Amino acid sequence: MYFSKKAFFNRYYIFLLLLAILLIAATLRSPITSVGPLIPFFREELEASNAVIGLINTLPLLAFGLFSPFVPRLSSKFGMEFTLLIAMIFLSVGVFIRASGGIELLLFGTLLTGMTIAVGNILMPGLIKSTFPYRMGLMTGLYSVSMNLFGALASGISVPIASIATFDWRNAMQIWSILSLVAVIILLLRLPMMRSGDKKVFVNVKSQPSKAIFKSKIAWAVTFFMGLQSLIPYSLFTWLPDIFLTKGFDESEAGWLIAIYQFGLIPTTFIAPILAGRMKNQQLIGCSAGLLFFFGLLGVAFTSSHLIIVFLILTGIGAGTAFSVAMMFFVLRTNSAMESAQLSGMAQSIGYIVASTGPLFLGTIADKAGGWTVPFIILMAVALCIAFLGIVAGKDEKISFESAEKSVSK
Repeated sequence: MYFSKKAFFNRYYIFLLLLAILLIAATLRSPITSVGPLIPFFREELEASNAVIGLINTLPLLAFGLFSPFVPRLSSKFGMEFTLLIAMIFLSVGVFIRASGGIELLLFGTLLTGMTIAVGNILMPGLIKSTFPYRMGLMTGLYSVSMNLFGALASGISVPIASIATFDWRNAMQIWSILSLVAVIILLLRLPMMRSGDKKVFVNVKSQPSKAIFKSKIAWAVTFFMGLQSLIPYSLFTWLPDIFLTKGFDESEAGWLIAIYQFGLIPTTFIAPILAGRMKNQQLIGCSAGLLFFFGLLGVAFTSSHLIIVFLILTGIGAGTAFSVAMMFFVLRTNSAMESAQLSGMAQSIGYIVASTGPLFLGTIADKAGGWTVPFIILMAVALCIAFLGIVAGKDEKISFESAEKSVSK
């Protein structure tokens, strides 16, 4: 009876952990992707310039980059799950308050939202590696699907929600705090397991990241692969609504077109990590991600009819493949959850700072060039860089932290 009861609670806590992973994943894109389609609604009310609009989607990326190095240290002190629990609480607050006032509160809430999402970005690969070591491809796929599914829904239904008679853009933005609140409840149910000393999941990182990792070519390739594959989607989240409006689509169509782009990610984000985990190396799939990006963007740039849906899906497939492969690089190029967190910390801190240049820079270029052709050319060049970095980062090699540390000490 004791063993059956113990087995029941083990399965119960594993089920809660699976739910927590899916719910946390759902919060990592939706608070950001819900903003772009709503820009036409609040731009005039808040008297926001294009520079401010670009800043709204640049701030989360800057927060990802600047706050990411501190996340493993917090996790090493409190444990992964408790750190995620605190992050989900603050995420709920950030998502709600950013739509509660003027432009200053919107920017502050966006910054807070970005800092808390950074915790999930950094810890989730390590959590999956340490709790589901024999199902990393499957769990990474489920994690990616949940993140992109809710990201797509946030893009597609934000405008319809804002158009409801008793609602407005503020309610459409605030509603996504529900996901993080439910994640808080699930994590609270796991508190007995979190408080059990032998069951805590830690990342014991003494420095974030260690100096040794900066000497690894593979680590740098993973870092810039991560950064550039993030630059394209976050730039698109910000400016696709304006791009679609210039092509003759209305606000509602623009929102659903962004959703269609993200729906292209969903099957890929499930399949790609499983395929990547079974491959001897990931060079082919890493390079293919960049090329899919390139040809998808080429079609989006020069198509104004509903044929653009095909190219949006192609771009989405490229984005889903690139993101999933980047997540797999964190676990496939390392030997432990600690090393995975260090590589994740480096790649996401530096990578997201690189990505943060996209929304603001491309918006400025579009203003000066008087259109979106030049920004699309820049994005297509970035896609080719992703293809090259995929070949380098996809080599069947582990980052040798020990040997690198010895070379540093010498």
